[in-house]
Amino acid sequence: MQKIKDKILIGNICAVVTLFAWDFTYIIGKFLLKELEPVQILIFRFVLVALLSALLNIKEYHKKSFKEESRFIIVGFLIFLYFILENSGLKLTNASNIGFILGTLPFFSSITAHFFTKDEKMEKSLIIGFLISMFGVAVISFSNGISVRIKGDMLMLGAVIIWSFYSLALKKYKFGYSIYYVTKKTFTYASVFLILYILAAGEKFPDFHNMTLGLFFGIAYLVIVASFLGFIFWGKAIKYIGIVKTSNYLFFSPINVMIFSYIFLGENIGIRQIFGGGFILLGSLMLKYKKKK
Repeated sequence: MQKIKDKILIGNICAVVTLFAWDFTYIIGKFLLKELEPVQILIFRFVLVALLSALLNIKEYHKKSFKEESRFIIVGFLIFLYFILENSGLKLTNASNIGFILGTLPFFSSITAHFFTKDEKMEKSLIIGFLISMFGVAVISFSNGISVRIKGDMLMLGAVIIWSFYSLALKKYKFGYSIYYVTKKTFTYASVFLILYILAAGEKFPDFHNMTLGLFFGIAYLVIVASFLGFIFWGKAIKYIGIVKTSNYLFFSPINVMIFSYIFLGENIGIRQIFGGGFILLGSLMLKYKKKK
């Protein structure tokens, strides 16, 4: 009995630590975007995560069919697309806006699951909650009138939609390999797509000679803490307390990012943002209530 209680405690701690680590990436990202372009941050993140996973997974190898390999390619592409949209959006809008828009993720995940799976169908409460949350997103995006921030908000909303398809792909494919192997394969393909994008779009690769100590620590945080350890801790939390209880912690992301943005970036949180954020949280609570039923 005591061992079970210890595992539950460890699972909750892992979930909380991971949540704070992930939410803080938007603050780190804002600082990095002052010196680097989105693709330059991502090339560091993708390649280093793939290399780190490979170093811890040197011996694991699996001979796969083209169909199975293509699944890694699809997931890698979705990772690439999500982070391109997320980082591009983060450059154009406030980190606090990003945090609130993240609150719509459970809804888009439920919508994709409704249309592409047989066991997860939408209910009336979810649809109402989704519409309430979308109203909240509109209030936040137009809180300062028509501005460049709207483009950033829409890019982040697109990233959230892509993440819902990424989650769907993981559920349907059910890779039967270690987390290190899956991370190695998917981030390797994500790196390939990113390099092709940089070459096709005429973007610049990062200049290693201009790397400051601050940039180095920022990249190290994204690679080691957020990407590598984050996925391990999150997986441990799911193992000990289950996917539903672990995912419930995501409802606190908008509040965390808003507080971090105010403290570390000095972003002003206006009445309309709080008002819109309240609608997003209200819609999220309706989804949580539906799951409990």
